[in-house]
Amino acid sequence: MTTMNNNQLDFLLQQIEKGTASKEQMAQADALLTQMEKRMERQIDGWNTVERTTHRRARTISLKWIAGIAASLLLLVSVALVVNYRYERQHYAQQQPKDTFDNPEDAAAETQRALLKFSETINKAIQ
Repeated sequence: MTTMNNNQLDFLLQQIEKGTASKEQMAQADALLTQMEKRMERQIDGWNTVERTTHRRARTISLKWIAGIAASLLLLVSVALVVNYRYERQHYAQQQPKDTFDNPEDAAAETQRALLKFSETINKAIQ
């Protein structure tokens, strides 16, 4: 079908309004409406594609933000645990050993007894 200019389209619409349009003019109008409908469908499909792409892009951006925040929190928790672990190790290392015996003679006697028991156990294992 050939394209119509505005004057021809106006004339055709006036003929249809008056009811004086011929069968050929009615067929022309029907073909024109079909062509316009197809163009509108293509345009709407294009808009839907743009809308879906925009929605997907927005969802991707929000997921990136969520992943970034989660990674930052994980990093902060890890650093806090490492610092706490080092502090506890340092604090433990700085503690002064406590004596279990107030009297050095008692400590020497207990050490002697423990070594004797250890020696007896080793001798039994060897025999």
